[in-house]
Amino acid sequence: MLCRPCCRAARAAATSGGAGRAHTGRMLDNIKKDFTSTTAASAPAGQQGCEGLTIFVLHVRQGYDDRRRHMEAMMQAHGLHFEYVLEDDKSDLTPDVVGRYFAGDMARVQAATSCAAKHLAAYRRIVERNLEGALILEDDMLLHRDFNRVMGECLAEVRRRHLDGALCSLEDSLLKFVPRSQRRRGVHLYPAQRDRLGGAYYCTRGAAMTILAEAERRKCDRPIDLFHSLLLSQGLIGYYWCHPCIASQGTACGRFCSSIDRRGRRKQRYRRRMWRLKLAYKRLVYYLR
Repeated sequence: MLCRPCCRAARAAATSGGAGRAHTGRMLDNIKKDFTSTTAASAPAGQQGCEGLTIFVLHVRQGYDDRRRHMEAMMQAHGLHFEYVLEDDKSDLTPDVVGRYFAGDMARVQAATSCAAKHLAAYRRIVERNLEGALILEDDMLLHRDFNRVMGECLAEVRRRHLDGALCSLEDSLLKFVPRSQRRRGVHLYPAQRDRLGGAYYCTRGAAMTILAEAERRKCDRPIDLFHSLLLSQGLIGYYWCHPCIASQGTACGRFCSSIDRRGRRKQRYRRRMWRLKLAYKRLVYYLR
């Protein structure tokens, strides 16, 4: 990781002199720990913490086999069971389907509309099955090592704090984090004023009902994460950021090409390198806030 040589170089500079040498060394250790503790990687098979968690993975019926293989191997490594949401591919977007929920630029057959429709399909499953909530993942997500443990603690926190009616963002794809000054021991979920994309989040039944009702009433005229942000700004749903983040979006960090914006391999490699640099920098920034 690019942050490790950066940390080593900074440590060497710190040890060259100054009264703050010991403090700087401890700070660098803490930043490195904060970064590496949530690096995306497979967990040991059978890792516990998410018993009873319903997981919906948004995928398409044909194509993107690399994402399917990735998701199935990763979920097996984490010992997690899931089900695909395969309906509402672009070929399924009839005028009736589009007209029920969408308006404006979203009221046409395109990848963004199909993606939003799949999120809405997951919400319908939550409501129809009377689930307390579900984890919703797009098929390019990378789960971090400690996903099971932190996710289990988040579920307990949702119940303990009665957060029905909320979405809980789990990902670091926008490089937005909870400032260190706001973090509290034993707390993972912090109220937020904006969304953090829609690649990995826990959706409560109350939030699912509200989003479905608003999509039918006013129509969704923007990508689903921006629709979440609109409802949040109007006080219709709650929104929480998880700390530490426990998932990364593969298209954001250069692991996969986006289904909406297909780019070449060179662009993908560049994005991967820039992601690592930005991630290390942003973790430092939010650590100091």
